[in-house]
Amino acid sequence: MKRRTMSAAWARMRDLVLPAGVWLVLCAIGATALSWADRTSRDDLVQRFDMRVSLGSQFVASYVQDVLARERTQAETFLAAKTVAAADFRRSVATFGYPAAVLIDGNGRLLHVEPPNPALIGTNMIAKYAHLRTAVLTGVPAVSAVVPSAAEKVPVTGFAMPYDTPYGRRVFSGAVEVARSPLSAYLAKALTIPGNRVYLADNAGRVVAANQSVTGRTNALATAEPALAEALATHESGRVFDTYTVGGKRWTFSSYPVSGTAWRLVATVPDASLYGPLAGATTAGRVGLGTAAVVGLVAVVIAAKGSRSRRELRLSEERFRTVFDRSLVGMALTDLTGRFRQVNEAFCAMLGRTPEAVTKLTIAEILHPDDVPATQAAMQETLAGARPGFRLEKRYLHADGRVVYGATTITLLRDLHNQPVRFTVQVVDITDRKRLEAEEAAARAQLARHADQLERMNGNLTDARDRMADFVAMLSHDVRQPITGILGYAETLTDDWEHLPDSRKQQYLLGIESAGQRLNRLVEEILTVAQLDAGVLTAKPVAVDLRAAVHEAVLTLPPDQALDVSVAVPEGLFVQVDPGHFQQIVTNLLGNAVKYGAPPFDLVARPLGRTVELVICDHGEGVPPEFVPQLFDRFSRAETGVATTKRGTGLGLHIVRTLAEAGHIGITYRPNRPTGACFLVDLPAAERVLPGVSPASARGRGT
Repeated sequence: MKRRTMSAAWARMRDLVLPAGVWLVLCAIGATALSWADRTSRDDLVQRFDMRVSLGSQFVASYVQDVLARERTQAETFLAAKTVAAADFRRSVATFGYPAAVLIDGNGRLLHVEPPNPALIGTNMIAKYAHLRTAVLTGVPAVSAVVPSAAEKVPVTGFAMPYDTPYGRRVFSGAVEVARSPLSAYLAKALTIPGNRVYLADNAGRVVAANQSVTGRTNALATAEPALAEALATHESGRVFDTYTVGGKRWTFSSYPVSGTAWRLVATVPDASLYGPLAGATTAGRVGLGTAAVVGLVAVVIAAKGSRSRRELRLSEERFRTVFDRSLVGMALTDLTGRFRQVNEAFCAMLGRTPEAVTKLTIAEILHPDDVPATQAAMQETLAGARPGFRLEKRYLHADGRVVYGATTITLLRDLHNQPVRFTVQVVDITDRKRLEAEEAAARAQLARHADQLERMNGNLTDARDRMADFVAMLSHDVRQPITGILGYAETLTDDWEHLPDSRKQQYLLGIESAGQRLNRLVEEILTVAQLDAGVLTAKPVAVDLRAAVHEAVLTLPPDQALDVSVAVPEGLFVQVDPGHFQQIVTNLLGNAVKYGAPPFDLVARPLGRTVELVICDHGEGVPPEFVPQLFDRFSRAETGVATTKRGTGLGLHIVRTLAEAGHIGITYRPNRPTGACFLVDLPAAERVLPGVSPASARGRGT
């Protein structure tokens, strides 16, 4: 009997212990699952909130860069004239819809202002506005903090774009009124969490834009959100993520600096709203854990609540995706290797590809090959922590093969544990701007070429004018003298022929002949120079017997002067020259020696391998050392020594040098020893003797 009672008690205890154990196990599993789900969901909500703020700051940065790029194009196209018309300025301002704008010169003086205020024209603006001073002095685009406008003194933020013109640097700056900032419309849709507050503020805490009305005369963040401003002040610049408490309510905020500006995007949300989608699921889980009988039902409720929470999160994400997808700026997300994960329509349209095609590619595969190394190096530096991101102007490959230029900003996103998770990419299409820059560069190059051509033409005209002036001066002096002599002798003979003795008649006739010969030589020299200048005299080298050619030149001298010439030229020595040109060269050099030198006159030739050297010397006073550099110049005559007592045009040696250059003949001068002048003529040796050419026999004293 006692044994049966104990068995029954044990059975009842076993029936109690087993369900209790199952209940405890289920409660433990449920509690663990609830805690894990709550923590995971909270972390996911926080990361999504932080990522939206980060993308928002990058969107604002892209918006600013786009505004500045369009300002540069507008200014360089319509505001680069020497004097900018008021209508052009107003049209440029109206293009952007700015309520206020200024145009200043390289010294910071105001050229135009909108709304018009004549009292401000000429005012130095850079002393008062830091962003204008930065743009003028550095030539770098600048975005201002919140400042009072120049015309109406209302709080504005300015976009200052410097650009260079042929008349100096200028700065075009448009201002957006804080109270009516177009960025406010974007901020109103950037976050959809109930009770959120989003501010775009400068480094001084003044609000540029917000998703709600900001009170206070200065639009200060400290006035609108004192607790938020105090929490921000406890952190250094850069990305900030923290919490604070106001009136017993806990708030979470995230802040990112806006690249290229003095702004930062700040978003704050009540924890109750941030974690609101999880409140129902957490409460249901706790209720379920309190009753072992409804553990299964509680699990179902938790799953349902979790599914509903995820659906709400997806809806919230879709709202954000709408902003992402409809942005006019190309935007994309990539993994850490550079492979695209998400892209918007603007990015795909710029590349002429579908989203499916782009997500199969990496950044390196859509870039111009020459831009890949620099981009990959910058991404590696960013991953290594050397920089938060980078900005480059890169060339992308369109689907049809053409090149698309893009101003690209790539930023590395990190999770709450500061670990890299993905890259964000923003690309502004600047192909048109690059095309305009290339066209402008080509126009500048063409203008430079035209300027060079004009300069050369002006130089040629100047040279021609100088030669004409020298030519006229020479004609007025050297041609007039023999003509005057001929006319004088002729008039005397005509008037007094019957009364003049025969000796006097002979004398006057010889004078006419001498003047005529001098005038003939002058005309021959002038015609030769004219032909040389016109380029109609070209050398036609043939094999010439040097000894015969030299003797022919000696025979052109008067017999009494030819007796003073000594020729030492070996027989059978041939040179490759133009016979007529060479004859004139030797004749002019001999005539120069006879005219300005003193006998004896020596002509000596010797072979030097592929050349033959012919030396023509006299034993007079030689060429004055100071005149040697001008010896072969046109119309040049020494102003000292025997040259001042002789008549001449100064063309003989100039003709010698020009004919020598045409026939590749070298001509140099050196003083003779002990006195006199020597001219060295380097002649090309003939490779063969032309048929029928025989050396001339020596004549007279030159033998």
